[in-house]
Amino acid sequence: MKEIDSNINIIGGGLIGSVTAYSLSKMGFNISILESKASYNENNYSDHRTTAISEGTKIFLNKIGVWKQIHPFCEPIKKIMVIDRNISNQLEFDNIRRKSNLGYIVQNKHLLKIFYNHLRNQKNITIFNNIQIKDFQIKKEKIITHSNTVKVTANLNIAADGKNSFVRDYFKLPYFFKDYKKNAFVTIFTHTKDHDGTAFEFFYKNGPLAILPMKKIKNNFCSSMVWTNNTRFVNNLFEIDQEALISILNKETQNCLGDIKKIITKQKFRLSAHINSKFFEKRLIYLGDSAHSFHPIAGQGWNLGMSDVESLYNLVLEYKSIGIEPGDSFFCKKYHNNNFYKAYRLYQVTDKLDNIFKITNPLIYLGRSTGIKLINKNIKLKHRISDFAMGIS
Repeated sequence: MKEIDSNINIIGGGLIGSVTAYSLSKMGFNISILESKASYNENNYSDHRTTAISEGTKIFLNKIGVWKQIHPFCEPIKKIMVIDRNISNQLEFDNIRRKSNLGYIVQNKHLLKIFYNHLRNQKNITIFNNIQIKDFQIKKEKIITHSNTVKVTANLNIAADGKNSFVRDYFKLPYFFKDYKKNAFVTIFTHTKDHDGTAFEFFYKNGPLAILPMKKIKNNFCSSMVWTNNTRFVNNLFEIDQEALISILNKETQNCLGDIKKIITKQKFRLSAHINSKFFEKRLIYLGDSAHSFHPIAGQGWNLGMSDVESLYNLVLEYKSIGIEPGDSFFCKKYHNNNFYKAYRLYQVTDKLDNIFKITNPLIYLGRSTGIKLINKNIKLKHRISDFAMGIS
């Protein structure tokens, strides 16, 4: 069995794990990545979903030197339209006052390719694939990870192994989990009308339907959709032919993008949310989906994960500046303190928004409509909401 020493060992080589590895490697640390897949690249990446990159995340990606490569694959979000049932009852957000966009939409496969291209150029990063972790051992000031092919001794372990984290289960860490008993229908499609950089979020009684602007595909206007609905209904969407599916989607999107021309990809995912009781163990921290996941109603899950990465980056930089190796108990607890509240807040906001907009009571609907009108008139409040969505508040 191969044995190596690392300053920092990252478990999970997905989007969050890979960008974490690259950002920390730029400080000169030796980084190892343990990934369970045989390989992790855009050619075998089966997830066709898109990611909404907030302005705050963009600033950090630019800071570590990767935004320049990501930007050509992004479609800017210039405007967001929030629609309660009917398109006549809407709330509009933009960021004209800052002369900036509200965010950017990019396919995950492009992000992954860019991150891994950067990883391969870093001599202080070692990637191991086909890894099955056996156990962990704390020995003096180190944490040792035993796997099927390699033994890694590190000062700090980072769990970035996703929503169904093996690391979290191994340490039997309590966490709060909510099953929404629904599925998310995710599709990319072409349409006849230019989206003009506008994102739409329709709120229906079974859940939200979000439409996100994408770059053109073969000179066709293109968008992605995430539609929360009952599991049986979503399953039926996969059984009907494309013509019938397009007919349903045209009705639900209320002609905001003209007619849907072609369904390019479609996927479905079980909808759930969770938050760990804490974001650390001894010489180990939880990052991104291994620490928290949310209802997709606000489209901010990945950005909150990137907020974790930026917070970790700044904390490691602080430790490095005073000559202390990151990973001790104070470091791990400080990481938790810096990030837990933000995750708890987003967990509560997304969960409560979903509940509020699902209510069909006429009086509640009237209250929502009144609230939308009041927010539309309150410019200061609209600015605060848009700043929150951009991750800069």
